[in-house]
Amino acid sequence: MDNYFYLPFMLSVLAFALLHLVKLALRWPMAPRLPPGPWELPVIGGMHHLVNVLPHRSLRDLAAKHGPLMMLRLGQTPLVVVSSKEMARAVLMTHDANFATRPKLLAAGIVVYEWADIIFSPSTDYWRKLRQLCTSEILGPQRVLSFRHIREDEVMLRVEEIRAMGPSTPVNLSVMFHSMSNNIVSRAAFGNKPKNAPEFIAATKVLISLVSGFNIPDLFPAWTTVLARFTGMTRRLKDIHKTMDTILEEIIHERKATRDSKIKSGAEVVDENLLDVFIGLQEKGGLGFDLTNSIIKAVILDIFAGGTGTPASAMEWAMSELMRNPATMKKLQGQLREAFRGKAAVTEGDLQASNLRYLKLVLKESLRLHPPAPLLVPRESIEECQQNGYTIPAKSRVIINAWAIGRDPLYWKDAEEFRPERFEDGAIDFNGNNYEFLPFGSGRRMCPGFNYGLTSMELTFAGLLYHFDWSLPEGVKEVDMEEAPGLGVRRRSPLILCATPFVRATTTAC
Repeated sequence: MDNYFYLPFMLSVLAFALLHLVKLALRWPMAPRLPPGPWELPVIGGMHHLVNVLPHRSLRDLAAKHGPLMMLRLGQTPLVVVSSKEMARAVLMTHDANFATRPKLLAAGIVVYEWADIIFSPSTDYWRKLRQLCTSEILGPQRVLSFRHIREDEVMLRVEEIRAMGPSTPVNLSVMFHSMSNNIVSRAAFGNKPKNAPEFIAATKVLISLVSGFNIPDLFPAWTTVLARFTGMTRRLKDIHKTMDTILEEIIHERKATRDSKIKSGAEVVDENLLDVFIGLQEKGGLGFDLTNSIIKAVILDIFAGGTGTPASAMEWAMSELMRNPATMKKLQGQLREAFRGKAAVTEGDLQASNLRYLKLVLKESLRLHPPAPLLVPRESIEECQQNGYTIPAKSRVIINAWAIGRDPLYWKDAEEFRPERFEDGAIDFNGNNYEFLPFGSGRRMCPGFNYGLTSMELTFAGLLYHFDWSLPEGVKEVDMEEAPGLGVRRRSPLILCATPFVRATTTAC
């Protein structure tokens, strides 16, 4: 073939080939534009970025480099991290329905009766009915109010305990806050502390540490069963479940017998605690689902998980911040002592009548700096969706770094400083409508019992700051603010202070 025919022939072939490639390219789906993220390793992905670090701080630092919508692959699991007010609004409001479900974590499946609770139940009709039941019958304002005597009793018990110790004896407030929170929840849930309370509380603490979603078996869905057995996690979770189930089943049996006896005797009040309420609802029926003992136990576990450790930790941090900011402490104590002058005890009725706004501002500011769940509870995308120009794949795990957003200087002036006055205008509240302030989350999965915890915190601080002046132990120059390792923002060291009854002395000593 001479050159006259060869060149046109080759150009024709080349043109045909290019057209064919273009046609294939048009048919071939474009690779999705995923959110940016840090470098990854084979198999483990970005897991090395979260080893031996405080996750909320490490993820905040990574987001500073890669943006407020960031993706890491942890094992086989795509993890989307949200670190700005704007991205949080998109997840929690704009696309709330798509992000309203939970990943099926192994610990919740084994211990919490196959995700039968409020926190970890998938977004289904069952979950919606259960949440409605709990918000109206279990955690509603009237039910919270009905247990005020328990909170008042427990706070005054601590006041008398501290008073009896004397001004020279250091008080371990960390232990005291946790003990008080446990007692309040136990009495509200069961009527009194269960005889196996220490064992039950210990199991609850372990459970909380295993439902983080960052455990190895939860990050490799295709290998969860094998890895859980290999690491011993399955055996450990089954032991925890057996311990908790045995204790709860025994308590339910006892409460049913007690309740039946009251009904037979004609007692006017038979629902003295939350378990009684559940039993009554179970007998009444008509809820749209079968309220089994397993569901009751699952919700009770939620109440313990959310109502014990998190309020206690929040009170530790609030008291720590007050000790570091004596002017704020003095201002708050002055208002409390002016409002309750001459009273032997502070009640919730006194708090409501006095409307102590500054106390609420102090608690808001503490929760801004130290949210109880810094990364909130993980969510999962139901379907693929677009956000900020990026594709969020279906089944992506999504976490909101509420700790990072609460300290972002874009939204907060002097973000690292403790300044309760910043909330004075009342524009920002706890209801999840302000996405720069999310201590209890927002949207459909917002914590339904946050009012219960806040009520206990307000009364506790009113009692402790009204009755006592507080100081650091002798030789201690400043409050240690180091955080303990883990997903919860806990104090590394216990908060130990000295208390002097303010009506008996004007100076503090330790």
